[in-house]
Amino acid sequence: MKVFSLATAAALLATSAFAAPAAKVTRQFQALITFYGATPEDTFTQSVPTDGSTFYVFDQSSISKISSQGGATCTFFGIDGSETTVVGAQTVDVGPPQVQLTGSCLAF
Repeated sequence: MKVFSLATAAALLATSAFAAPAAKVTRQFQALITFYGATPEDTFTQSVPTDGSTFYVFDQSSISKISSQGGATCTFFGIDGSETTVVGAQTVDVGPPQVQLTGSCLAF
């Protein structure tokens, strides 16, 4: 009985040593961000990566609010030094209103 148990234990140990580690699942998507200007013509949306990389905001309108549909935490940096963070699905005031230059988002 001991021989069978030792052989079984050795076989289980040997097979588990060669098992591949579980793959890390990365949640990756594009966040849809809306930038609100003083007029409807100054309002625009931009799809941005959620991997923590820095991206440029491609509009020169002065922005007073930024909103996200959710799923990420995003921080935006304005031309006059503003730093605006949007967590999840919310709308945040930019103070004072200004052109946004760059941003970075990270998925939850």
